[in-house]
Amino acid sequence: MEKDREFYELMQVSSPTLCYFCRTQRRLSYRNERFLYHRKCELTGKEIISSFSLDKPFPVYENDAWWSDEYDPVKYGRDFDFNRPFFEQFFLLRDSVPRLARQQQKPMWNSDYCNCASQNKNCYLVFSTNRCEDCYYGSWVNDCKNCIDSKNTTRCELCYDCTNCYDCYDLKYSQDCVNCKSSNFLRDCIGCMDCFACSNLHNKQYHIFNQKKTKEEYENFIKNTDLGSYKTVKEGKETSQKFLQDMIVKQYHGSNIENSLGDYLWNCKNAFTSFECVDCEDVRYCVCIERAKSSMDHTHWGVGTERIYDCQACGYDLFNLRFCNLCWTGCSDLTYCDQCFSSKNCFGCVGLKKNEYCILNKQYTKKEYEELIPRIIGQMKRAHGASAQAERRSGSASLSEAELTNTNTWGEFFPSSKSCYAYNETLAQEHKPMTKEEVLQKGWIWKDKDPKEYLPQSFQVPDNIKDVAENITNEILGCEICGKNYKIIPQEFSFYKRQTVPIPKKCSDCRHNDRLNLRTGRILYERKCQKCVAEIKTTYAPEATEIVYCEDCYLDYAV
Repeated sequence: MEKDREFYELMQVSSPTLCYFCRTQRRLSYRNERFLYHRKCELTGKEIISSFSLDKPFPVYENDAWWSDEYDPVKYGRDFDFNRPFFEQFFLLRDSVPRLARQQQKPMWNSDYCNCASQNKNCYLVFSTNRCEDCYYGSWVNDCKNCIDSKNTTRCELCYDCTNCYDCYDLKYSQDCVNCKSSNFLRDCIGCMDCFACSNLHNKQYHIFNQKKTKEEYENFIKNTDLGSYKTVKEGKETSQKFLQDMIVKQYHGSNIENSLGDYLWNCKNAFTSFECVDCEDVRYCVCIERAKSSMDHTHWGVGTERIYDCQACGYDLFNLRFCNLCWTGCSDLTYCDQCFSSKNCFGCVGLKKNEYCILNKQYTKKEYEELIPRIIGQMKRAHGASAQAERRSGSASLSEAELTNTNTWGEFFPSSKSCYAYNETLAQEHKPMTKEEVLQKGWIWKDKDPKEYLPQSFQVPDNIKDVAENITNEILGCEICGKNYKIIPQEFSFYKRQTVPIPKKCSDCRHNDRLNLRTGRILYERKCQKCVAEIKTTYAPEATEIVYCEDCYLDYAV
């Protein structure tokens, strides 16, 4: 597309060889949020929690040790060898440089079991979560308090098992709601309170299955519906989902967008084929970013970023980054860098802190750097051209992982085969689920389950929260779906008692998967509005049971 070509010229990169969906998959194969391990810091010897298992080749430091003066990334620097592929040299460097144990942006208070997170207090197993307090088991949660089992929620309080909810209070088992409170089993509601199993309602009160009730009728219904019972809640979910499966939905989730295409977009202008983006302008093929401008293929984070191309987990005041992973805070003009901070004018570096004019972590003068970079890129472009010719001769649709690693391919993000994580540890497995056999066939890594995490459960959990004693926090439970062991922490138990929520019988991972399954994917389908038959693009697949309206028809319909 013309806009794509203009951006490639601006960033001085070649066109990608993969489609946007597979490019996203490749970047996400470098993002492990949810899998944490106990290990020792290899600088201090202290027991730490890390996103890296013990089998990694590189040292892992606790975060404070990594940031200390005892670690100097430049001492790992090396000369660039024009007789060897760039990726080969880069990954040898990466596997020698110490890594941060977890991706956390300070300040963090009493939130050790959090990853890809910042400024949280008293939080546990929340990921991609920022500025939250007393929140547990969540993903992409921002500015929330006292919430459990959340996915994509913002400015919510006392909410449980909610997905894509904003500015809600005391809401349970709901999705795609804004400014709702004291309700259960809602979908696509705005400004509602005291409602049960409703959809597409605006500013309503005392409704059950979209039917208006008196205050007395509603309160009697709630009184006679025992929401402290696991069995009752399970039946309520099944009944409400059946009621909602044929509901009318808008072609996309979000609001206040201009000239944009994608899903879960808020306050965006000129966002094309992008998903889960907030306050963005002139972005294309982006996923899970906020406050970003003039960027393409940027996955996760943002916040004051501009001219970012094919990067993962890069954020906070960045400019002109290409093919970077985990670069934060005041960086500019970085290419093929990994876990670098407050640095600029660097190429192929790992673990830098406030550095400039470095290549493979070796310090150069400005003049030396500016002379070397065109030579390195020129070599990579020549290898890229040779690989493309071989690809055309063989009829292959795209370059293989081995070719990407061994041919210096310019213009491609790091290959999935060289990720620090197993494929099934990363968000790529959520984006595009694959079997162990499929992953290994591609030459990627797979991590098998640890049998020690799947011991039999001997404790029988009462059905109703009113019958559960506090000593449950001492018990080891087993997930009714996958069998994985899990515990109820004291703060979680206190929430369940206060909010009349039954003890979950699934582990936090399976509950997370349930919420993922409520959402549409990141593929756009061409369909017709089922009212005015206008051509639309939507993430609702043709076989979806929902009735899909264009935005204008939906706004006329919603009550």
